[in-house]
Amino acid sequence: MDTSSYLIYGIWTLFSLLSILLLVSYTAVISTTFSEFSLNISQVLWKGNFIILVLDLISLLLSKTKGGMLNIFFASNTFWAYPTMIMGILALIKMRFTSPSFSKKLYYAAIFIISLTSVYFSARRSPLFCLVLTLPLLYLPLKLRQIFLLILFSLTTYSFTDSTTGKDFLNSLPDSYMKYRIERMFGLVHGREETSYSERQKIWNIYLDAFYQKPVTGEGLAAVNRITVTTKNKTDRLSAHNTFIGLLAETGLSGSLLLFVVILRSVLMAGRIRNATWTKIYLILFIPTLLINWVEYNLIPGQIFFLYTIIVWLLPRGLQYLKI
Repeated sequence: MDTSSYLIYGIWTLFSLLSILLLVSYTAVISTTFSEFSLNISQVLWKGNFIILVLDLISLLLSKTKGGMLNIFFASNTFWAYPTMIMGILALIKMRFTSPSFSKKLYYAAIFIISLTSVYFSARRSPLFCLVLTLPLLYLPLKLRQIFLLILFSLTTYSFTDSTTGKDFLNSLPDSYMKYRIERMFGLVHGREETSYSERQKIWNIYLDAFYQKPVTGEGLAAVNRITVTTKNKTDRLSAHNTFIGLLAETGLSGSLLLFVVILRSVLMAGRIRNATWTKIYLILFIPTLLINWVEYNLIPGQIFFLYTIIVWLLPRGLQYLKI
C-alpha cells in the first residue's frame, strides 16, 4: 500500500468508529428507558450480524477461497462462525433475561442449538468456546438449586469421561475437523502436536519486534506488508492474529493507549449502573470481544467481528443520555 492508501484506510477506520459511536448515542437519545435502549441495541446487533452472516454465506457460494485478503473479509469458509456465535449468544440472552412466550423460548432455543452445531462444524475453536462459556455466565451467581444441578452434571460428566484425558467424551462427538482440532489440542493425535496457538505466537513476535523499532507511532494502520516484509511464510503476512498486538505494532503506544482508555472508560461507565441484570448481560457480550480479539485481528472495518466488537466497547457511552 502507498501513502494515499494508508490515508484512505485511516479515514475509513475513523469514519466507521465515529458512525458506530453516533449510532449508540442516537439510540440512547431516542430510547426513553434503560430497558428500551438495551432492547434497541440488541436488535442492532441481531440484524447487523444476520446481514453479515447472509453476505458471508452468499460470498461463500459465489467465490472459491484461495487465501489472501479475501479471506479477511467474507470469502473464508470458517469466518461465518463469528456472526453465527453472536446470534447464538443473543438468543440465549433473550431467552434468559426477557419474558418471551413458550413458543418464543423454543424459537430462541432452536437458534442456539443451530448456532452451536454450525460453529462446531466450522472448526473454529474460539467462537465455540465463547458460545459454550455463555451458558454458565447466564446463571452467575448461582442459586442453591443451580449449584445442585451443576454438581449433578459434573458427576455425570466425570463418570462418562476418562478422568485424565476426556477421551471417551471426545470419541462421542460427531466426526469433524473441529473434533480433530480439539483432540490435537489435548495431545490425543499421535505424531501431531497443537500448532495453531504456537504459530500465532511466532507471528506476535514479528509484530512485537516492529513495535520495538517504532514504539511511539508504530508502522501505520494496515502496515502488514511492511511489518512482515522479511517473513518467508506467506500465510504469516495476512494478519497479526491479535487485535491488541497488531494495534501496538501499527499505531504504537499512542494508538494503543487511546484504545485502552476507550475500553477502560466504557467499563467504568458500565460499572456505574447498579443493575445486576445489565452487568451480567454486558459481561456476556464483553468477554467474547476480549477472547476472540486475542487470537484474531479485527481492527478492519470490513472484518467480520469488527461491528460487534466496536458496538460492545462503545455501548456504555450511550448510558449518559438516559434518565436512569
